[in-house]
Amino acid sequence: MMQTTVIRPVSARHRPTPLRRLPGMRATLWTLALLAAAANSDSRAETQPPPPVLPAETSDVAVLPPAGPHRLFVMGWTTGGANVVDGDSKDLSVLGLVPISEGGLLALSHDADRIFVAETFYSHGNRGTREDVLSIYDGRSLALLEEIPIPGRLQVVAKPHVFEVSEDGRLAYVYDMVPTSSVHVIDLQEAKVLPSVYLPGCALAFPYGPRGFGTICGDGTVGAVQVPESGATAKAVFSKPFFDANSDPLFESSVIDKSSGEAWFMTFTGKVFPAHLAAGAAPVIGKPWSVSEAAGLPPVGTGVQELAWRPGGGGRVLALHRATKRLFVLMHPGNYWTHKVAGTEVWVLDATRQALIRRIRLEAPARGIAVSQDASPLLYAMSDEGSEGELAVIDASTGEKLRKRKLPGGFAWVPGD
Repeated sequence: MMQTTVIRPVSARHRPTPLRRLPGMRATLWTLALLAAAANSDSRAETQPPPPVLPAETSDVAVLPPAGPHRLFVMGWTTGGANVVDGDSKDLSVLGLVPISEGGLLALSHDADRIFVAETFYSHGNRGTREDVLSIYDGRSLALLEEIPIPGRLQVVAKPHVFEVSEDGRLAYVYDMVPTSSVHVIDLQEAKVLPSVYLPGCALAFPYGPRGFGTICGDGTVGAVQVPESGATAKAVFSKPFFDANSDPLFESSVIDKSSGEAWFMTFTGKVFPAHLAAGAAPVIGKPWSVSEAAGLPPVGTGVQELAWRPGGGGRVLALHRATKRLFVLMHPGNYWTHKVAGTEVWVLDATRQALIRRIRLEAPARGIAVSQDASPLLYAMSDEGSEGELAVIDASTGEKLRKRKLPGGFAWVPGD
């Protein structure tokens, strides 16, 4: 007989109780997870080495050695100042940078232990309140030492003798054109402005001696000024007219020996006028001589169709080695009024004998030159083609090419210049 299994429903009171989430269960689970993670982290930390102790940072200022005769300060359009170059180093190392605002100019004390910069600032960059200052930098740390407010200054592309310093480093001369042509005189030791010297029709300042400077005038004369120690206003005395500013003007980069007052003023055709400037006396102008004739070539005229070797460049066209009285002139073949054309040769002339010593052909056209003032002088030739300029170093005594490097700049200063 078959048995039948009967399945009866379970009563509600015998059913198993379903799992319910108790209050605080979620928080408890998170707490357990965090404790486990912390335990694992502590165990890993015990096995890892401690982090290294970093050394304390210190700041200092690099100090250059005293400037030797072959230190060079090169200023270009894109450098933001003047590069300080070691002319003796194989790669012409740049040692530092003297910051110069746009349109500013540099001058050096005799041994370059002080660097002077005449510059202009505007409160809104290119407009606003104007401030003209003479900034003084230490020649070894290149740190700013002092700023002296000045009445004004001519803002112009780099030109020699727009801003100069006396031989002993006591006085600075700043050329200005507002409201009239004048030279502002600054006592650098007392940090004060002395009475300005008004020079209508004249321009630039060629320092000589402790308190004198010369100036070129449009009427064909050269003036000489002696700054009184009493603080009184100085007055200029003038030479007789000796050049024609309309037909054959003088180069702004004519040269003067600051210690002796001997000067050589050169015209666009290469005619050289020796001169002597002395305290309390009118400038004495000597007999002119010709650069081209000193080289055995015909005299150069002012014809626009006349091709000849002529002085020219965009920076310093002339340089003087004081001890030997040798003139270095940047030359190029061209017509008249090509005085801004870069030079392809440097002619070395004995200013005493008025004779050519040698012609140095340059590997690259140069816009400016400079020469060191020691017994083994170096000649520097600078091209300035934006960021692709070149600095070449040449033995000034033999004409041997020594070294070169890419460095923008068309204007340079050397100690004792």
